[in-house]
Amino acid sequence: MKKETEIDLKKILSSRIKKARQAKGLTQPELAELIDSTDRNISNYETGYSYPSIRILYLLSTALSTSVDYLFGLTNNPNISKEQNNSHLTETDYRLLNELKNNKQMYQLLAENPEKGVHYIYKIWKLMNEWND
Repeated sequence: MKKETEIDLKKILSSRIKKARQAKGLTQPELAELIDSTDRNISNYETGYSYPSIRILYLLSTALSTSVDYLFGLTNNPNISKEQNNSHLTETDYRLLNELKNNKQMYQLLAENPEKGVHYIYKIWKLMNEWND
């Protein structure tokens, strides 16, 4: 990789991470908490001082609800592209899934046993409705 290409990539990546974080209304410490990192690391990524690892890049794109292609400047569309074979999912479905994935503990619990998780969410929802009545 040529030195100027590497510098351009750092500039694009750092500015896109910062732009996506600000678009989500997150501070550096809040984003760091979402990806189990430190605000110092987020600052380093946003200034181009260092590159995130592949794992962190994945966590950043998930937490920021954007694609890695956007973060690298391969597209100007910050939205995650939907594959044709997933056309049965609506925009609301994608928003819900992205928000759910941002809550790691809740997502992990539901992913381990979705039926049980939904059952308990439904029970809690019923109790809340009874309380409101």
